[in-house]
Amino acid sequence: MHLTTTLVAYGLGAALGFVADRGGPRIKRDWPIYLRIQFLATAAAAGLFSAWGLTAPRQIVAPIIIAGTGFVLLGASYLTRRASSGGQAALDAWAAYPNTAFWVLPIAEALAGTAGARIATLSNAAYSAPGAAAIHLLRRDAPHPQRRATFWIDQSSALAVVVGLFLHLAGPAPSAARWVLVGSGPALAFVGAALFVGSVLHPHNERDPEQPSGVPRWAALTAVRVACLVPLAVFTYSKDVAVVAVLCAFGPPAFNPSQLAVLYRYRSNVVYAAARWSWVLLPVGFATAVAIR
Repeated sequence: MHLTTTLVAYGLGAALGFVADRGGPRIKRDWPIYLRIQFLATAAAAGLFSAWGLTAPRQIVAPIIIAGTGFVLLGASYLTRRASSGGQAALDAWAAYPNTAFWVLPIAEALAGTAGARIATLSNAAYSAPGAAAIHLLRRDAPHPQRRATFWIDQSSALAVVVGLFLHLAGPAPSAARWVLVGSGPALAFVGAALFVGSVLHPHNERDPEQPSGVPRWAALTAVRVACLVPLAVFTYSKDVAVVAVLCAFGPPAFNPSQLAVLYRYRSNVVYAAARWSWVLLPVGFATAVAIR
């Protein structure tokens, strides 16, 4: 039932994204506003409640290992950036990140229940650390200068995790926190699919003919991601961790890069390639996760 609900949410969200793309110039002009609302309404809320709901330090070990892949990708992209800016390198790295919020979390919850959702949510929360570093570089080098006031919104995911940890020190999370995590799966699927489709179809994310093809760089960074995550899936003693690890290793493109490219006005053929070619990995990850369960 959970899996069916999640897949329906993806379909409805994607349809909404197509409708939004045909909504005229005003929707395209205001698209960054919708993106920042999403930052606050979904990812930040999930990060806050996942950190607040921790019950034992060991719960965060596997998520931290999974999220460490983000720093590896950021370092690999930065060191091989050639003449591109640090912000462009950060965007390329993010294009190879796992889709933790809008794919891994809903599907892990559907396949592995609350345990899978908690691991996936904590992994997504831990990814806020490399994500915060990437957003710093993206904002610093953005072709379209960003207002200082938007810093708090763009970094809301990382800030929400910090707030959640302080709340955890003050006392246990309310029982309603569990329902936030469970209910966030279909909600994230719907919102993520809508904003991803709308962002991919946005005129700013068309392929740049003056840049080299992004496929080789996307493939190389994706290979790094797979090499980091597959060993964890193989050697872990937890089926729930293995499910999350393979969903992270093989999955659809991260939804954020297409959105961030529009938000900051970057042009990236790596993001263009990831948005189209990453889908070939999805059946591998999904079938393997189902087999593990």
